[in-house]
Amino acid sequence: MEKPGRAKVFQALAVLLVVLLAVARGYFLLANRHAGKPPPPAEPVAAVGVKLQDVPVYIDALGTVTPTRSVTVISQVNGILVAVEFKEGQQVRKGQVIARIDDREFKAQLAVAKGNLAHDQALLSNAVRDLARYRELIKIGSTTQQTLDTQASLVQQLQGTVAADQGNVQNLEVQLSYCTITSPVDGVVGLRQVDPGNYVTTASTTGIAVITQMTPATVVFAVPEDDLGAINRAMSKGVVTVLAYDRNKRDLLASGSLLALDNQVDTSTGTIKVKAQFDDSGKALFPNQFVNARLKADTLVQNPVVPTRAIQHGSKGDFLFVVQSPGNKVSLRNVKTGPATGDVSAILDNGVKEGEQVVTEGADKLNDGSSVKVVAQ
Repeated sequence: MEKPGRAKVFQALAVLLVVLLAVARGYFLLANRHAGKPPPPAEPVAAVGVKLQDVPVYIDALGTVTPTRSVTVISQVNGILVAVEFKEGQQVRKGQVIARIDDREFKAQLAVAKGNLAHDQALLSNAVRDLARYRELIKIGSTTQQTLDTQASLVQQLQGTVAADQGNVQNLEVQLSYCTITSPVDGVVGLRQVDPGNYVTTASTTGIAVITQMTPATVVFAVPEDDLGAINRAMSKGVVTVLAYDRNKRDLLASGSLLALDNQVDTSTGTIKVKAQFDDSGKALFPNQFVNARLKADTLVQNPVVPTRAIQHGSKGDFLFVVQSPGNKVSLRNVKTGPATGDVSAILDNGVKEGEQVVTEGADKLNDGSSVKVVAQ
């Protein structure tokens, strides 16, 4: 009974020894395999040095070009439009004749009014001479005081009649002048609304044409009320520059200056309207055109800047990879980005320093501490 028990013990010890030997052999082979594996190769990257640069701070907004003046030319008298003396799209000057209305009726009325004036002036002149004679006769008792007073009243009555006639003549002269329509401003005439031969009235709302004064052009845009402080600080320092870009923000159309702020904030949108003036815009700005307005609120003096493509975006914010010096590794550094100008972005809060190298290409394959090889500067 004792020998079989010992045999089982020896058999179990043998199995355990075989297992231990197998484990030891596997560990040995695995260790040798890792010991012979070379380190991962350095990733090729492009890097550029951090520079100091003045960075303008802009407030961007979508704006609308508005003309300095927009005038709808409406006839001030009723009559037949006999001539239109402008071409559509023509540049006109203030006072230039642009249309004519048949004025024959007004000329006839003016002739009648002048005739009445001349008639009443003659009556007044005769009454004045009679009054002078009665004043002499009253001295010698050849007339009565009543006759003298009646003549004086007649003179005053005729003076009133003459004054009314003069007013009627002046009114008809004004009405006659309305038959020759002139441009009230320097500007560009739009499309013709009425053709010659039509009867035009003062009740018309469409008018004969619309004239817009294009120079200087203005742009109206709305900015958030949170930017009011920055705008007021900029205005206190002097002229505030405003740039107008096209819809795609690629081409600069005109450069102008801030003209005025509205006097209240729109509570429904939380914005305030701003108007900028562009003195030398030429034909680059067109009324009711949509433009991208950029108001220069400040300038960051000698601020660190890096190429925009060097900045990476993650769940914890913006970051970039800085090449360690000395060494061939990179460190991941979280940064706070500021305004961008062109293809460079400002880095705020001393996120990087002048002269440090940041990775601009190949960052998608890197982690904090990755080995790199700078192949392009």
